[in-house]
Amino acid sequence: MQITRHQDLPSCFITATDTDAGKTFVSCQILKAWQQQGLKVAAYKPVASGAIWQHGQLVSEDALALHAVTKQPLAEINPYTFEAPASPHIADVDGAFAMDACLTHFRQLLANYDRVLVEGVGGWCVPLNEELMLVDLVKAMNLPVVMVARIGLGCINHSLLTIDRIRQDTDLYHGWIANRIDPDFNDAEANIQAIIDRS
Repeated sequence: MQITRHQDLPSCFITATDTDAGKTFVSCQILKAWQQQGLKVAAYKPVASGAIWQHGQLVSEDALALHAVTKQPLAEINPYTFEAPASPHIADVDGAFAMDACLTHFRQLLANYDRVLVEGVGGWCVPLNEELMLVDLVKAMNLPVVMVARIGLGCINHSLLTIDRIRQDTDLYHGWIANRIDPDFNDAEANIQAIIDRS
């Protein structure tokens, strides 16, 4: 199912076909659509890698973009921030990520906000540490999963493979959103239709 009305989405988990598919851009659009309905909304990006130093503090550029919409404290949006632009299980050199603390934080957000949007890290098959994959976090949160498809060359393959894997891993798949990254990609509509027809 392709999602066309962001405002109709429930609290959800945003994943993507791959890194740089535009999860944060789409997440911001969903958050704004919720806000326009008068809802109190929160963004939660539990884990971010490839962060930058700003005013002596390591910050995620994704979290900064989410903060610009929700005005939440950065620490509330992104508790685990790693400098290396790598998979979390590599970037988290000190083993800081803790699933229990992550879920406690998430439940607090659910209790305090009307809608909560959780943004993943990278694509779907991402290790969080040596024992946990991203899907373990998604299952524990029990949120509908929305996939962002980077519309460009190769997007049909990447999208269908990711949708199939999400469906294999969990029964939480909710739908997908097309994100046209390259305005010069001439076959965007045909590619989107191909994904619709086959997913």
